[in-house]
Amino acid sequence: MIDIDVILVTYNSEKWIPGCLSSLEKANYPKEKITLTFVDNNSTDKTRELLENYKGKQTFGAFNTFFMEKNLGFGKGNNYGVEKTNQAYVYFLNVDTEIDEDCFLALSNAVEKGPSEAALWESRQFPYEHPKVYNPVTLETSWSSGACMLVDRQRFIEVGMFDDKIFMYGEDVDLSWRMRAHGYKLQYISKSIVTHYTYMSANEVKPNQFYNSTYMNFMLRYKFGTWKDIFKGYAMYHGLFFVNGPSEGHKKIIFKKIIGSFFEGMKYRRWYRKNKDKNFKPGFKLWDYEIIRDGAFYVNQLPAEQPLVSVLIRTCGRPNVLREALISVRNQTYKNIEVVVVEDGPDISRSMIATEFADLNIVYQATGESVGRCEVGNIALATATGIYFNFLDDDDLFYAEHVEVLVDQLLQHPNHKAAYSISFEVPTEVISREPYVYKELFHNVQHKQPFNRLVLMHHNYFPIQTVMFKRELYEELGGIDLSLEVLEDWDLWLRYALRHNFKYVEKLTSLYRIPAHPVHHGNRQELFDRYLQIVRNKHMNQRLEITMADIFKDAEYLMNKPATIIHTIRRMNARTFAFKVRNKLFYWAKRVLK
Repeated sequence: MIDIDVILVTYNSEKWIPGCLSSLEKANYPKEKITLTFVDNNSTDKTRELLENYKGKQTFGAFNTFFMEKNLGFGKGNNYGVEKTNQAYVYFLNVDTEIDEDCFLALSNAVEKGPSEAALWESRQFPYEHPKVYNPVTLETSWSSGACMLVDRQRFIEVGMFDDKIFMYGEDVDLSWRMRAHGYKLQYISKSIVTHYTYMSANEVKPNQFYNSTYMNFMLRYKFGTWKDIFKGYAMYHGLFFVNGPSEGHKKIIFKKIIGSFFEGMKYRRWYRKNKDKNFKPGFKLWDYEIIRDGAFYVNQLPAEQPLVSVLIRTCGRPNVLREALISVRNQTYKNIEVVVVEDGPDISRSMIATEFADLNIVYQATGESVGRCEVGNIALATATGIYFNFLDDDDLFYAEHVEVLVDQLLQHPNHKAAYSISFEVPTEVISREPYVYKELFHNVQHKQPFNRLVLMHHNYFPIQTVMFKRELYEELGGIDLSLEVLEDWDLWLRYALRHNFKYVEKLTSLYRIPAHPVHHGNRQELFDRYLQIVRNKHMNQRLEITMADIFKDAEYLMNKPATIIHTIRRMNARTFAFKVRNKLFYWAKRVLK
């Protein structure tokens, strides 16, 4: 286990200090390996009194307090703390936080088992996880939040520590990019959890954050970007004149910052001139610095129970592809997982699984001869022993909280038999199969659809890996229809959804790949078109045993979406649509007459 200096910068923080210290005391980590250092930025409340009178000082390896005569700001205050401490690893922690008991243990494991190029490890924040994208396999991220990050002290000092010119907001992005410019990697450690009371409510806009973060986006364009990035920054910043800001003097604040922006920007530009040979390319995404996943204000929490979840993976002679899917399962924050891998054909992946994934609870079997993806899916379903099932194609990936989120939702909503989340569709260009090298062209959300049976009758909006369903659904309604060559997952979801409710979870937790440059062969397209109609006809005469309220709810959704209903009516057979509604009305008419 590593020795950790925990540095906390305070400013009128009396409200948060007791809870933060209490959580640190409960950490499942040797206390002698933890040094606490508080740097107070000249607080005027009882912050100093609370720290000086803290009775748990002897709990930790050391307890230091430094009281500044003025407010140094966040970055400079943390730099001061680093200069006064000496452990090999430094954990910057906001004082308005409470750490999970395994927070430090997860960080220590990540340091000891992770890549040698890593210089920074970021904890995951509750209740609102930062929505930026990270790599589900390597856990690498493009920038890290300064609210709860562990750094290698030597590398932190090497890159210049926090930029003293940045008073608050943006200093973490600046540090992250300088570390990457020096060739170091940043890791996102989802198993290290910190509850951060940064927002009083979802979608809260804090004036200080709004003005400082937008202005620092502007300054970071000077520091790291091209002149094109800077000109875009000017256009964006001038655009703030035309929005309703969070303060009464909004336009005056924006105007004042613009007046001095060029001269201050040129001070930041010095870094670019000295380091342009590093060929570092920043990731400006308008006001963001990375692609954002849906669900920024989804309230994360750990499930109250840990029922067994069976992840069902179908594969076919491509262990290098399968490896990444299995790593994404290994990275799950949820612990009680059984992985059922069924290989269509010879047992090509057996050796790789046995050698590299002995730590996972894997049940593996191969069919010997090819039997097709539908039969392989049924074998996986019949083999699984979990309470919940979740398919994962071997070229798709879970983000680390996928299983945790869906289990929690199913436990909270026991009347739902299945839950589904949002997913990225990622066009992927495969450069090499051996080794497995690919290029992701972009991330797109294709489906963000609340549960609606009428829409599902028209098209499948459940990418297969997004759905977790109860075992009892499979036992009641069976598995995959072997008569289908394609669209077998859509048929499965239709059979389940026409009988039971699915819970929509508005958070992005997975990704699925499609070919970057698809080649549409005539025969294959004809096959999909034929089975599209086969599946629709199969369910045309279904009598849906749902409440009248559900009927009106489905209709109301479509009426509020004119484009959707026009598109639906055009492409659906009108007779089929009328027949379904007639069946629903006849069913309830009989119930009423009885």
